[in-house]
Amino acid sequence: MISAYSIFSIIWAASTDSGNKIKMKLSVLSSGSGGNSTIINSSDGSILIDAGITGKKLFERLESVAADAKNIMGIIITHDHHDHIDGAGVIARKLKIPVYIHRANYESSAEKLDKCEIIFIENEFKVGSFTIIPFPISHDGTANYAYNIISEGKKISHVTDIGIVTETVKFRIRDSDLLVMESNHDLKMLQDGPYPWYLKQRIAGNKGHLSNLSAATLIVELGCSKMRNLILAHLSKENNDPALAYDSMIKTREENLMNFNLHLACQNNATEFIEV
Repeated sequence: MISAYSIFSIIWAASTDSGNKIKMKLSVLSSGSGGNSTIINSSDGSILIDAGITGKKLFERLESVAADAKNIMGIIITHDHHDHIDGAGVIARKLKIPVYIHRANYESSAEKLDKCEIIFIENEFKVGSFTIIPFPISHDGTANYAYNIISEGKKISHVTDIGIVTETVKFRIRDSDLLVMESNHDLKMLQDGPYPWYLKQRIAGNKGHLSNLSAATLIVELGCSKMRNLILAHLSKENNDPALAYDSMIKTREENLMNFNLHLACQNNATEFIEV
């Protein structure tokens, strides 16, 4: 016969285990044209989205947020531009972890990934407790993808290097608990800035990057009632100002009575871990 004390002990232990369960959390380690990488932690390990910085910088950023490199289970590549992939080979070989990549991006970058374990991405896949859903985006890399990352009943969407927002993108990032989204440039700063005309056209074009205005418009269109945290990423050093990007999105949030925390990713420092 089970005593009342035993039943209480079982219930207490179960509630304690649930309370101690590690929740999914994210830190943007580096963001911008000088290199990009994001770490996402869950109960059984971590993943990196992109590795476009040197191994030395990556390990320094991990240390700055008290993240253990030994827990990283793999590197997931968004596309083959150097600021997203250049450090992947060195880091993967050092940590003895696989690189998850679309075949077209591997074929354009094979020399950077020499002697790495390669796992080709085709459809939805799993890494540990993470369910990862790739979806195509418009950019001028060889093959360009954003990702939904789902674990512990929560959803993160990671969307950068995107020229236009398609219905597929809207569908995939709807109902995200945390969204990492590009807010690359201020239109006036880009127009008045020092870049040659062809480069301005590329950045503002359908296969370029999202402006602060486009990012704000997307948030309004989505509604984002479930989203609790938004990280603005891939801000241009030459064609944006963090204050402009931040103020634009704060204005959007207030005018539309939204309730999310706003964060800025940057090039030279990791964000604090944000729990989902």
